[in-house]
Order: sequence, then C-alpha cells, then structure tokens
Amino acid sequence: MGLFGTIQQAKGGLDVAQIGLQVVGNNVANTNTPGYIRQQLQQSSSVSVREGNLIKGTGVLPTGIVQVVDEALAERMMNAKTALTGAEALEKAYNQLEELSSDLDNTGLSQQFSQFNNAIHELSAQPGDASLREFVILQGETLATNLRRTRQNAIDQQSTWDGDFKEMANEMNRLTERIASLNLEISTIEGGGGLRSSDATGLRDQRYRDLEELSTYVQINYQEQESGAVNVFVGGDYLVSNSTHREVFSDYSESAGGQEIRIIETDSPLQVTGGKLAASIEARDGVFGEYIENLDNMSAALIRAVNTAHSQGQGRVGYQTLASSFNGESGVPLASAGLTFVPDNGTFDMNVVDAKGEIVSTHQIAIRRLGQVTDSSINSIVNDVDAIDGISAKVTSDGRIHIDADSPTAGFTFGEDTSGFLAAAGINTFFVGKSAVDIDVSSQLKENSNLLAISSSGIGEDTDVLTTLVDLVDRPLDQLDGRSVRGVYEGTLASLGQKVSLQSSEAEGLKNFHATLESQHLSITGVNIDEESIKMIAYQRAFQASSKVISTAAEMLDILMTL
Repeated sequence: MGLFGTIQQAKGGLDVAQIGLQVVGNNVANTNTPGYIRQQLQQSSSVSVREGNLIKGTGVLPTGIVQVVDEALAERMMNAKTALTGAEALEKAYNQLEELSSDLDNTGLSQQFSQFNNAIHELSAQPGDASLREFVILQGETLATNLRRTRQNAIDQQSTWDGDFKEMANEMNRLTERIASLNLEISTIEGGGGLRSSDATGLRDQRYRDLEELSTYVQINYQEQESGAVNVFVGGDYLVSNSTHREVFSDYSESAGGQEIRIIETDSPLQVTGGKLAASIEARDGVFGEYIENLDNMSAALIRAVNTAHSQGQGRVGYQTLASSFNGESGVPLASAGLTFVPDNGTFDMNVVDAKGEIVSTHQIAIRRLGQVTDSSINSIVNDVDAIDGISAKVTSDGRIHIDADSPTAGFTFGEDTSGFLAAAGINTFFVGKSAVDIDVSSQLKENSNLLAISSSGIGEDTDVLTTLVDLVDRPLDQLDGRSVRGVYEGTLASLGQKVSLQSSEAEGLKNFHATLESQHLSITGVNIDEESIKMIAYQRAFQASSKVISTAAEMLDILMTL
C-alpha cells in the first residue's frame, strides 16, 4: 500500500471533512427555518485489505446524510397536536355558547321568565285591570320572542360549524395530494429502495410539515415504507398510499344530522377521531345540538303547562269564533292524529254563554282513548261539538278545528278538561307552537286581551286559572322529569359553566403536554449552534490533520526520489 495508499487515505479524510462541513453549514443556515430537521453525516471505515500477515485499514467513507429524528417521539407529538387542536376548537365552541346565553345585561331568558311570572302575579292581585292583562300578553310575547331568537342564534352558530366541513375537506385533499406527490419525489431521489444512504431532506421536511398539518384535522396513522414513501391511514381507511391519494368530500347526511366527510372512491363515511373534524362534529351535535334540544324540550313543557291551565279557563268574554292552532289527521284515532301530544281518556266541558257571559248550558264532550276501534278522532269530537245547540263546528281543509257561535248575541267558553285535548289541539290556549322553533302567543289574545283566561268556574267567578299560572315556571313538571322550566334553563347554564371551565383546563393541559413533547422533539431535531460549532471545529481539525498527513507523505516521497 505504501505512501501512495497513505495519501489516498488522507484524501478520503479530506473529502469527509469537507462534506461534514457542508452539512454543518446547511444546519447553521437553517437554524431559524420552521420545520427544519437537522442533518447528520454518517461515515464508516473503508474495507480493510490484507498485506502479508497484516490487515490494514483504507481510510474513511461517507455513507449518508440523514435527518436526526426520533420517530416514536414525533408520532407522540403529532397525536398530541391532534388532541390539542380538537380541544381548542371545542373550547371556542363552548365560549361561543356561553356568550350567546349570557344574562349579564338582564335581557336573557332567566330574566324573561321572571318578568313573565311577575306580570301574572300582578294580574292575579288585580284581575280586572285591562292594562295588566295586556302586560301579561306582552311579557308572554317577549318571552316567546326571546326563546325563538335564542334558538335561532344557536342554530346560526351550529350552522357555522357545520359549514366548515367543506373547507376542511378541501384542505385535507390539498394535503393528501401533496403528500402523495412528495412520496413519489422522495422515492425517486432516494432510489426507491431500502438500501438508500441519504434522505431527501428538504422534501422530507415539507412532507413532515404536511403530515403535521393534516393531523390537526383528524387523527392519522402514518407508516413509512422501504421506498421512503409514507402511507397515511384514518381509522381503517387509507388516504395516501405511495404516490396515490383518496379524495374526500363533505355532504349532508340525514343520519349524521348535518355535513359528513365521506371518501369519494367508496362513498363511505370517514372514521373521524380527534382533531378539528371530530371537534366540529361535537360542537355541532353536542355543544349546540344539546343546547337547542334543551331549549326545545323546555319550551314544549312551558307551552303544554301554560296551555293546559289556560285552555280550561274563561276570560272576561266568551268566544264568537275560534280556530285551533294545530292541525292533524281528522279521521284517525287521536293517538295517530299528530297533535302536539296524545290526549288521555277523559272529558272537557263546553259552555254556551249569553251576551253578558252568563252560562246558558254546559256540555261534556267525551274523549275516548282506550286503544279500541271506538276511540275518538278529531272528526268525532267535532261532530259532538257541532251537535250542541247554539254552536257550529267543522274541520277545515287544512285539518284545523273551527268553532262558531250561531248567534251574535251568544258565545262559548271552555271548562274542566281531564283529557288534555284542548291544549293538545291548540284550543283556547295562551301559547301556540310546539317548541322554541315556533312558540308565540295566540293571535286571538293579542287582538283581544279579554279572552285571557282568568277564572275556571265561569266568567268573572274566580281567579283560579291565574293562581295556577302563578309561579308555573318554577313548578316541577312531569314533562321535564320533575324539574321546573326555569330550573332546566338555569341547570343548563350551570352545566355550561362547568363544561367551559373543564374544557379550558383540558386545552391548557394539552397545550403544556404538547409543548413538552415539542421541546423534546426540537432538542433532537433542532439546530443547536453550540453543538454545530463543536462539529465545525472537529471537521476543521480533521481536515488539517489529513492535510498534514498528505504533506508528510509527500516529503517522504521526495526523500525516496532523491536516494
């Protein structure tokens, strides 16, 4: 091997030192580059050779330039990122709902319940005061308007979260398409096999950033292949396989109750867990969906409770004409008629009154609901009412019950109802509507406050109906499992406050956890100037030493040549 071999060994050392210095220079240049993963020169001893009984080394070889990364730690950090973005999105949703339901300006529902109840209290003390009757109707209308507006505001927020699905689907398609394209470029540059010696570092940096961004939308599982490409899975479905990708789209799904992310190729729903997508579903269906459902249930219970009391009472005058606020199928048993709720087996009273409101005659209308062929229908009930002298009744073309007094000097009122039919059909009720969607005060009461039911024994006889309505918003109701209307709403607000606090704590905890993992990740993948400086000095000294070896070998050759 001789001196020429020594010079060759030293040249290899010079080459490695130069390459190492280039790697260090690249790392230093990218110190502040977001997402950059530092590189490292790998080197090994050259193949040894035998000379006689000796085995001699032949120098050093550069074997690769690779990224310095802990794959297990990177995966944990990515999963933490998925959880963090989902938690932050949910925190935002809860904060939006808290702001929407805030009662700080005394215009919220809790205050409206109090004002409505106080108005009834005042009227019960002075039942003959026309202005107080008007005030009760006004407060009822204000309460109904606030219930509708609160629900609509929640629906608007819910629709905003639902509307984000299309944009997120487009972003996911953009990222998966680019990851698939980078897979092809990386495989091509690295040779497409498991024997590569160097990473396509710039392309791998970009792919890692894309994977990290994709993980903010949904929890992913990615697996690197021998070719250098990565396959990306969501649940049991793959979105990227080598250089191909599956696109997703967002479309309305009746079963999901809103937008749903589906895979175009199979038209099957994406198995979403974690990230912004899962958080958006939870915000739409859980945060706002549950709030809207509670509003509807609360409003339905309020309507039923108030109407049940009001429908059995009398105002200061009788009706000349009246139409039910609800329609239903008139020729079928009441259980199938589609009323707001199914009436019980029982009766209700109809009173024919004169011009002064005095009762002329009282008639008991039977409501049969026994699960038999003889069960009452809307038609049969209307026929029974129509048979009363002085009253005409019919079912209109849209399925509503219409009742008229036969004489302009007579009228009719309603009495005790053990069946609940009057409230179920919307006859002589205070509220109309079925829930917070359409709750309102009866248009007939708005036009004539004298129809507001006050007594239960006859016009001007007592104030029993008002007594029943007083504090009704705070009374336990069977429809609400023994809770009151106000109690349900205040319980919803209290629960919301707890959820906001818990979600905020969860988001903060995940933020700290992700920051810890990110710090560990950066300590491995990030560029440390001090560390690179030490490497730079090491490569410099190695270069100087190799140069000295060459210089010494050259001098020895000169001596040999002069002999």
